[in-house]
Amino acid sequence: MFKKLIFSLGILPMTTLAFQIGAWVGGPGQYPQPTQQNVQAFQDLQGTHLDLISYFALFDINDWNATEEYANVAKNNGSTLVVTWMANGYNAQDLVDGKADTYIRDYAKGVKGYGEEIWLRPLHEANGDWYDWGVGKSGAGNTDANVAEAFRHIVKIFKEEGVTNVKWVWTTNASNSGKGSTLTGNYPGDDYVDYISIDGYNWGTCQSWSSWQTFSQVFKKAYDALANINKPLFIAEISSSERGGNKAEWITDMFEHFATDFSRVFAVMWFSQSKEANEGDWALNTSQAAVDAWKAGIAKMKASEPESSSSQDVSSSSNNTDIVPNGRAASSSFP
Repeated sequence: MFKKLIFSLGILPMTTLAFQIGAWVGGPGQYPQPTQQNVQAFQDLQGTHLDLISYFALFDINDWNATEEYANVAKNNGSTLVVTWMANGYNAQDLVDGKADTYIRDYAKGVKGYGEEIWLRPLHEANGDWYDWGVGKSGAGNTDANVAEAFRHIVKIFKEEGVTNVKWVWTTNASNSGKGSTLTGNYPGDDYVDYISIDGYNWGTCQSWSSWQTFSQVFKKAYDALANINKPLFIAEISSSERGGNKAEWITDMFEHFATDFSRVFAVMWFSQSKEANEGDWALNTSQAAVDAWKAGIAKMKASEPESSSSQDVSSSSNNTDIVPNGRAASSSFP
């Protein structure tokens, strides 16, 4: 866990979207990237296609040229690249004051020239204390208000450049950390967001401060807090440790929730990279039982959907951001 703009405000036809599967695919080495080889390895592991591929880009370090390599991997795989866009080295007010504008504008021009749809999620997990833009980070000067304004500032630059092939993702962490942090207080507003998402992990007993939590214990507070935001919702980062409980059962339970009380969720993206001892065993294949549970869950979700639905069914002929899930979520109170 390293740590569309709505260009048209008119009411547009709804687009049906099947349940989507995504991942940070991990791979060998300390800093793996979503190369074609690593993406294929993960697809072989789960026995099915990845709809969404995660990539982490750092401000001033990873320009569009660096990102495009992995956007092409996703494109050639028939997938969508989801870029977690990390403003390392900048607090929220720095961004509002335009200190990163040159980099942001150059990136926007690159995205526009590329033409294919990508999803961008800047300033993710801002309700935590671990990032430079985090409201909870002591001494950083971040508030819900200026984090929201920083997000809007980024989107406005893309609008000024005439970029129409981005879906904007706003992400809250599943729990708050640090003084002043809230689950939804830094939401920038409906006009600046296409999708909303949650990041959350079951740390199990891998830390001195952590204990085993069920899927619902990790995600329910954030899921409920987002109930009044009228945007499609997905889980952008998720994983569970093996330590302190049964990871395979945790995954099975997760998919059961997607079919019932978390039916608003239209996609899930597994963070499949185990970290050093100071973090967690997040990789999917820490046990064959965990892999089997993941595969069974995907099969169950796909079986619940009408044959006419397609995980690739995203409108490219309009700026439509109104997505209505089908299958298991069609009967829910999805906005």
